[in-house]
Amino acid sequence: MRYKRRCMMVTAYAPTDLKLKEANALFNQYIANRERGHCVFHDHFLHQPGGVAFFEVSREEQEKKVKNAAELPGWRLEIQPLIHSRSAAGFVAQLHYTSENYFDIPLSSLTERIDRAKMENRSPFQA
Repeated sequence: MRYKRRCMMVTAYAPTDLKLKEANALFNQYIANRERGHCVFHDHFLHQPGGVAFFEVSREEQEKKVKNAAELPGWRLEIQPLIHSRSAAGFVAQLHYTSENYFDIPLSSLTERIDRAKMENRSPFQA
C-alpha cells in the first residue's frame, strides 16, 4: 500500500523539572532530525517546558521517527495527523485560508509586515 503524504502536529510536553532553556535545546534537536520529514513550523511554550511542531511526513519511516522521540526521554508527546495540511505547501495554504477567510488578512499582508520589520532592523518575530 502506498503511503499518503500528510502533515502531523506534534505537541511535546517536557518533564516539569526540566528548565525551559534545556527543554528548548532538546526539542530543537528533535525537530532538526531530517529523518522525520520536513518540519514546517515549530515554537516553544512560554510557561512550561515543551513545544509544538508540524511535520510534512511522506513515508512510513518518517512517521515512525516522528513518533519515536529518542531525544526526548520522559516527555509526553501527542501526535495528530491533519486533514487539510497534506504537505508543507498545504500547511501554508491552510494558514492563508484561515487568516484571509476568517479575519480578512491575506498571508501577503503578514509577509509584508515581516519584510518591513527587517528593513527597520526589528525582529520579524514581533512584526
